[in-house]
Amino acid sequence: MSTGRAESANETSTDPQWAAEGEARAVERLASRFAETGLPRMSARVFAALLVSPSGALTAAEIGEFLSISSGTVSTALQSLVRIGLISRENQPGSRRDLYRVREDPWPDVFAIRSLWLREFAKGSMEDIELLAESNTGGRARLMDMRDFGLFVMPKLEQIVADWHEHRASGAAPESEASGA
Repeated sequence: MSTGRAESANETSTDPQWAAEGEARAVERLASRFAETGLPRMSARVFAALLVSPSGALTAAEIGEFLSISSGTVSTALQSLVRIGLISRENQPGSRRDLYRVREDPWPDVFAIRSLWLREFAKGSMEDIELLAESNTGGRARLMDMRDFGLFVMPKLEQIVADWHEHRASGAAPESEASGA
């Protein structure tokens, strides 16, 4: 998809023709999956666009044009993605435009964030249990289950992140590739 303007090598992060129909469909499919996990819809679309772009990096203008969304919407989504650590913002030498890039291997950080969220989730559940009347056994039991689940899953997520770092450092193929799946 052409950006419709002349671009110098310093101003563009990718070949402006990269966004074909297949890429557009992939972006929307990925965005739907990210949104189902809790990422706001527009942030999910912007992140997906960055993921499928050939270089993993685009300017805000390129993102807005590809997704047909306003610059304000792009800006809000980019700020959110930078804040949660999925992308980085880089200055382009000789340009006033910033380049937004998918961070190298952001997935362990996503799980680490979930682990922190689970810790707060469990802590908050305990505080909420204390607010309920002793006679509210049903509500107390459900909140205890919620707390217990968070405490049960949290160390497993932390172990997954540690295992992933070890796996990446070893250079081994993912299990599905090793087994031919």
